[in-house]
Amino acid sequence: MTPTLLACCFFLQSPTPEVIEHAQAGAAAAQQGRLSVAIQEFRKVTELQPESAAGHARLGDAYFQNGDYGAAIPELELALRLSPNLNDTHQTLGVVLLIQGNPEAALPHLEKMRTPELLGLAYLETGRLGGAIAALHAALDKQPNDPNLLYYFGRATALASKRSSNQLAKLNSDVAGKSGGAAADNASRPPQDLLGLQDALAKDPNNRDLLSAFSRAAAQASQKAFDRILQSNTNSARAHQILAERHFESGRLPEAEREYVESLRLKPYTSNVHLALGNVLAAESKWSAAIAQFRMETQLRPLSADAFYSLGSVLLQQGQTHGAVEELAQADRLRPDTPQILLTLGRAALAAQDAARAEASWTKLLGVDKSSGLAASAHLGLSALYRQAGRSLEANREMAAYEELKKQGATN
Repeated sequence: MTPTLLACCFFLQSPTPEVIEHAQAGAAAAQQGRLSVAIQEFRKVTELQPESAAGHARLGDAYFQNGDYGAAIPELELALRLSPNLNDTHQTLGVVLLIQGNPEAALPHLEKMRTPELLGLAYLETGRLGGAIAALHAALDKQPNDPNLLYYFGRATALASKRSSNQLAKLNSDVAGKSGGAAADNASRPPQDLLGLQDALAKDPNNRDLLSAFSRAAAQASQKAFDRILQSNTNSARAHQILAERHFESGRLPEAEREYVESLRLKPYTSNVHLALGNVLAAESKWSAAIAQFRMETQLRPLSADAFYSLGSVLLQQGQTHGAVEELAQADRLRPDTPQILLTLGRAALAAQDAARAEASWTKLLGVDKSSGLAASAHLGLSALYRQAGRSLEANREMAAYEELKKQGATN
């Protein structure tokens, strides 16, 4: 398609000759890879015709191609507010949000296009493991040796196996507590394939035979995917990442650190690897190095609540209370109403002598979580805070709530 046709077909309202001229120039520059020129031209289009969804879409896409994700997001969002059916723009925005660390916001946009590899990653990062496995399985049918797809499929199946195993253990424990033994389910023979087991389990989520069979099948699928990477891409960034994860799970921290460092040397900008290395360094009490890795992750993925939470938590542990509050508050803005973030933000605020913020954080936590160990910790913190402030009645009320949750076994 020529730049003239490409430019004109994007505009549903009648553009002026000046708008057409800038749109043509922008389209030509984008095709030639002169992205800074394309940005200037498309920005002029949006200034002359601010209600043009296409102009904002092309400007956002040019920013995206130029790696300026922060500038791309508002332009793409505005384009979709003006014209919600721009499917290519939905996909671009979904990809940008994924890259920046906000898979929850990315998912509805990616679901418009149903691209399996992108959907699979978004489902994985939001904990929707069933959707992740199905989408990544479909993507691997077309690209069976893609190391990134294999890695994400391995991660999804490993997590799903662990989740099913935990659910099975809980069910068996409940049955044993009530009847003295775990009775077998009266079920037909489970399906043998992974997706068949997953579909059957979705219909009967507490079937112990299905949980057991699915957990084994998912673990085998994960092992197979990771082994394929290790065999065919021995010295790739993904291979070193897999080895690092295995070392970390086994408590071999120096080996895990070495493998993560090598993974980042080969591919410095892989999502979550700086975060993972930071966790290893923190476990080794290498605090300054851990903080540096967490900061790198926040720079690479500025919409990642996990990155800001990890950074804030380590800063708090090291007594940098004001910095901890700042980073944890950003995590709270990115992922509101998350109990663990609110609990830690309250602790950081109290340590920074900001009692009002601590009270607000813990009160907000209790508005979304009333019965877990995190809620018990919030009641205990509020009790101490109120007692220090001379608010005895409120302190006693919070302590009573804490003691009640403690009786129920809900302590953190």
